[in-house]
Order: sequence, then structure tokens, then C-alpha cells
Amino acid sequence: MATESELAKQTVLINKILKNSIESVIRVLVIRRGSITPYKNSRHEGTYRTIILVDEEGTKIQETLFNKHIETWKDFLKPNKSYYIAKGRYDRVNPNYSSVHKKVELAFTDNTVIKETDHEVSTHKFSDGFLSLDVVDNLSNGSILGNYPNIKVVIFILYYVNPIIQNATSKRREIVVTNELMEPTTVTLWGDFAENDGAFLDKLKDDKPILGLCDVRVSIYKGRFGISTIPVSSVLINPIFQKAIDL
Repeated sequence: MATESELAKQTVLINKILKNSIESVIRVLVIRRGSITPYKNSRHEGTYRTIILVDEEGTKIQETLFNKHIETWKDFLKPNKSYYIAKGRYDRVNPNYSSVHKKVELAFTDNTVIKETDHEVSTHKFSDGFLSLDVVDNLSNGSILGNYPNIKVVIFILYYVNPIIQNATSKRREIVVTNELMEPTTVTLWGDFAENDGAFLDKLKDDKPILGLCDVRVSIYKGRFGISTIPVSSVLINPIFQKAIDL
């Protein structure tokens, strides 16, 4: 296996990767690790897990682990950890599925190399795309932040985490967030966000951490403003700002 210094010299930004490349090395922060989910179609069945990664430039890319690769990398790709990834395959995005990058997705092979690093990927480059709740409140119903060129993340302070609500077809959990004036807004976490991220946030709520949500949807129901997760959303906890931001 290559040393960390060798991997560092080969590292490129996600937006510089050529489609179908198998030699590129990236250094990324894990900002989303989905649950293991079963699937079945006319040709295959098994399980998958979605991972969302971000590089120093603030560019996100998606990786979906299938079947044996879930077990192979079960001790890697943990949220809020940084990794070098080498010998992955970069394929075009399937237009039938949601993705965080418009052109490429990452796929692992039997030769893929993953190495955790203490040289953390910072969230500085997100800073020009941070929005406070006051600004997001003016967006139209159904807006998705990732669809705006200069808007990457909405930031807020975690105030309260409600219990999970589950029925036969869905899982959801509402968390209450505020700005610096303690004006509350509800964020609805859906699916495995409700289960995994919601449980993690529940442990942090007494610390009132700053949160950043990427690729979330603005929802207005009966005049009430809120925010909801979608499958490609992700959570940043206490993101580092390049410049001061008024919450």
C-alpha cells in the first residue's frame, strides 16, 4: 500500500477527475453514511449503502457500496473522518437516480485503496455558500439548496430533538433549530436520517452544536416554513468557517 505522503502527492480535486478514470487519488471528508438497505430488481438483489464525500474545494461526490464491499469497508468511511481513496472507478451519473454531483459518481472495485488520514479535509471552502435561516426563509416552496450555484449549506443551532415517528411506510423525526435570536424552525429528518443522524443529534442536543445541512428541501405547509431532508442530503456538525457568519 502507498504511504500517506505518496497518496498526498497524487491527490486531485474531484472536479479535475476524468470520467472512467481509475488512477485518481482523492482526499475527502465523509459527510453522509447511509443505512444498509435491501434491494431487489429483475436482474439482481442484495444490499447497498450510500456514502457522500466532500473535498477541500467543497465539491461532493457519491459512492454506493453493494453487497460484499459493504462488509469489506465496514470499519472505514465513518462520518466526520477524512480519507485518501485510490483506485476507485469514476462513472457517469445515472440520470434515473439522485446524486450530489452532476457528472460523476465513485464506484469501488476489489483493488480500491482507502486510508484514513489525520490531515483533515476542512469545510472552509463551503463558507461562501453558507446561508442563515433568515435568508433561507425567503426561498420558494420546494427549493433545494444544492440547485443554487452559490448556496451549499444552511446553518443553524440545534435546539431540540423529538422522538422518532414510524409507521408501516415511513420513518421521520423532527428537530428544532434556531438562529441567534432563538427563533425556531423545524427540520424533518426522513428515513435513515431519522434513525441514524437523529439518534446522534439527540446525544449532542445539550451542547447546542452548530449544524450545517447540505442539499435539503425548503417546505412550506399551511403557511409554516420548514426544511426536509432528501436522499442526497448530509449533515455537518460544527463546520469550520473561513469568515465570520451571523447566525
